[in-house]
Amino acid sequence: MPQVVTVSATTAAYAMEATKPPQRVPRGTLVEEQLQVFAERAAKGDDFRLRAILTVVQPPALSLHFLTAGQAKHEQATLKEALAAYLSSTS
Repeated sequence: MPQVVTVSATTAAYAMEATKPPQRVPRGTLVEEQLQVFAERAAKGDDFRLRAILTVVQPPALSLHFLTAGQAKHEQATLKEALAAYLSSTS
């Protein structure tokens, strides 16, 4: 005679967590971490090649900051200004 065992949905979800494959780390995160390790190693050591590489290959977050630093933020129009512009364009 078969025995039926019932399990709540929460318990089943906890049991399935162990069978899930681990989430992949984004490639950009791995690159940034490796560049940080290289920068720390270059700061401590005397390897001029590593220092030269780091001057050419900068960390992406820092490069992105300098690329976007000069961009001005555009103010949004108020509702009255938007309605006035719409009404003037349709007439």
